[in-house]
Amino acid sequence: MTDHPILIKRYPNRRYYASHTSKYVSLRDIEEMVIDGHTVEIRDSQSGEDMTQAVLIQIIMERHPDKISLFPAEMLHFILRSNDLMSGFFGDYFRHSLSYLDYLRRHNPAATSLAPMQWIKSWLDNVSATSKADPANPPSSESAQLALRVKQLEERIEQLESDDD
Repeated sequence: MTDHPILIKRYPNRRYYASHTSKYVSLRDIEEMVIDGHTVEIRDSQSGEDMTQAVLIQIIMERHPDKISLFPAEMLHFILRSNDLMSGFFGDYFRHSLSYLDYLRRHNPAATSLAPMQWIKSWLDNVSATSKADPANPPSSESAQLALRVKQLEERIEQLESDDD
């Protein structure tokens, strides 16, 4: 396995060409590459447009519909309703969550049983609880807000650690 993604071109006839093998591949072949731990990059042969997300979503929808349940309906509603700022925030959040999950996987194999969507739900619950805080008594400064957030995160970490026991 290399650090570089496998480049696959999608042609107008909906055929996929893997440059590393100089052969046409199917969606099943692409799926197997990903399952085997490779990263793929799928580009339109004419425009060069990155089609990786669309193709991976297509594979999940067609071949693994059970994995769609990883995304609770409430979250899908929220994503559809979100504006550009929120969409960017969620994109960043998912990227950071995956980096953290990879870190946990490498340093604590038992952590692979944690579902990233559970992290998101607990995070959203904390955001909701924080937004319902007493508006008549807001933290006096940015550092006070930061201290409050750190305290909440420490409590959440303790809760997660106690759930693992």
